[in-house]
Amino acid sequence: MEIKQIKEVTDELVSAMATLVPLLAEKAKTPSFSDLQQITTADGTFFFVAEENGVILGTLTLVTYRIPTGKKAWIEDVVVEKNARGKGIGNLLLEHAMQFAAEQGIPKIDLTSNPTRVAANELYKKIGFQLRDTNVYRYEP
Repeated sequence: MEIKQIKEVTDELVSAMATLVPLLAEKAKTPSFSDLQQITTADGTFFFVAEENGVILGTLTLVTYRIPTGKKAWIEDVVVEKNARGKGIGNLLLEHAMQFAAEQGIPKIDLTSNPTRVAANELYKKIGFQLRDTNVYRYEP
């Protein structure tokens, strides 16, 4: 199993995302080649995949940014192929992202997870993420 940062979009990546994104959100639009190019070239956005024998089995996006109170990071869209779950792939992706952020001098990482994703929430707690007492708001015009 190899965790690597995607810097160049391939047809294999686009195909893998067509399988993985619906596992995150059924109604989510699958990212196009162009969408993925924008993600992989955006400043402060780091797109990681878990790959085994040339097959992408999971992904994670780490977004880093600077605000007046310091450097911050946010993890988004952690997903592992259904048939590959329970093999530690999510853990490997998260640990890789956590190490990457630490190397960037970022002391804190946030993420959100739908409470229905029980296994994912348990994994986050197991590796040290703590449930925060905060409100998350979303504006959708």
